[in-house]
Amino acid sequence: MKMTMEELNNICMEMICNAGEGRAKVFEALEEINNEDYDAAQKKLAEAQELLAEAHRIQFEKLMSPQNAGEEIPVSMLLMHAMDMTMVATSEHDMLQGVVSGRKGRK
Repeated sequence: MKMTMEELNNICMEMICNAGEGRAKVFEALEEINNEDYDAAQKKLAEAQELLAEAHRIQFEKLMSPQNAGEEIPVSMLLMHAMDMTMVATSEHDMLQGVVSGRKGRK
């Protein structure tokens, strides 16, 4: 069985929306770090984590698991963008989480 491009595009948009909202929360956390409000930054990062976890869940359940089961997943620029957005936002989140954890430990 082969996933249609329409199905793939819908999945990609779900990933992009969650990863994009998560990334926005990461940048809000960066603002809080710049204001030295590490508790507020931690809350923003927690919100980002929920959104990024959803993007990863979609990727795993709707793309990777079906492919592993033998379903053919078409490749598209939108798919690459969705995966890239998820990866970059997660990386930025993890980096800022380290900054906040280090700063909160100095209080």
